[in-house]
Amino acid sequence: MTEATAAPPPLPLGTALPPLALAIVIPAYQEGATIAGLVARMRAVVPEVPPLVVDDGSTDGTAAEARAAGAEVLALPSNQGKGAALRQGMRAALAGGADYVATLDGDGQHRPEDLPRLLALARPDRIVIGSRRRATGQPAARRRANRVADFWISWAAGHAVADSQSGFRIYPAAALTALDRYEGRARRFSFESEILIDAARAGITTVAADIPALYAGTLKRPSHFRPVADISRIVMMVAGKLLARGMDPAGLRRALAGLRRLEEEGRNDVSP
Repeated sequence: MTEATAAPPPLPLGTALPPLALAIVIPAYQEGATIAGLVARMRAVVPEVPPLVVDDGSTDGTAAEARAAGAEVLALPSNQGKGAALRQGMRAALAGGADYVATLDGDGQHRPEDLPRLLALARPDRIVIGSRRRATGQPAARRRANRVADFWISWAAGHAVADSQSGFRIYPAAALTALDRYEGRARRFSFESEILIDAARAGITTVAADIPALYAGTLKRPSHFRPVADISRIVMMVAGKLLARGMDPAGLRRALAGLRRLEEEGRNDVSP
């Protein structure tokens, strides 16, 4: 696989989307500089679905900017972490009758125009991830940390997961039926890893669509993701799940075979 392969260009506005009962959830903390533009672009892609911005205790006007741009806003009273903010948004989406919940970050690193690529792969028995695995532009430390997480999460899930740390996703409602199990833990980034494992063990696999890695010139603030600390938490979480299953050697074999195919074939849509 060639790491320098460019991500595909965004689809043009007006591209037909599958007829899905869709909700769009954007967790946001201190994203006042980017959230309005992100919301406006998402409204142009999916005019009939106002995104739900979950303001995670921001103090920089994030909620007001999002609301003025046309988003629905759920304002949390204090900063609770990305995982907690996502779960609040997911619960609201399910309560509104959504069959699928799309999520993306509020810092501008995900292009709303790529949403149709993910929607084209959506099914009730799969989670779709926007994968930067083949894209250029990702900081080296972040790329290495993501590869470590991909290995461990793939092992515990029992199949290859491409770019397990990407927040651009589409979840079927079936993957979100037990959100309460994560309360009191999984407040930061580990939630997005743990839910992939739990979904896989419930028969919901993960596939991925190529998206670009947007960092330099796009992000308006330092990332909230801390590669060493957050990946360490993720690895500890995964290790606990593997120990509970006797280290799952069969899952390891399947994961390694799938990850090898990802590297050899240069594609992200490997399913078990």
